[in-house]
Amino acid sequence: MAIDYSGFSFAKGQPAVLAKRIKAKAEESEWRLVCRAVDGRDKRVCQVTGVSLSAGAVDPWLALERHHLEFRSQNKSRRFTAPNIWTISRGVHQLIHAGALKVLNKRGQPARDVLEIDHVAWNRVLVPRGD
Repeated sequence: MAIDYSGFSFAKGQPAVLAKRIKAKAEESEWRLVCRAVDGRDKRVCQVTGVSLSAGAVDPWLALERHHLEFRSQNKSRRFTAPNIWTISRGVHQLIHAGALKVLNKRGQPARDVLEIDHVAWNRVLVPRGD
């Protein structure tokens, strides 16, 4: 049972713990809205492998994850924007964050928007060609 603190007045203002909780709750609801938009666009299919994904899957190639093209820590204004978020499997996500896969635009530069994505390429420095 949660306590409604809105009727209370605090001498020093709202406690930091309550402010953090309110902010986290607002961000969670905003994240859910963006996830719905991304799911509607990507249809819960990995945009690299084309495999249908599910949120509770144990297999990393079937587990649904969302990747921020521009990291949340680098651009907080794009944390909750659908063009910055891409649906991929956990296995692909791990390869991207390990630096083995690169998400690129037509000019071969890192893509900053879902509409810019042209292809995904192996990082040949980490993954040499298998001749």
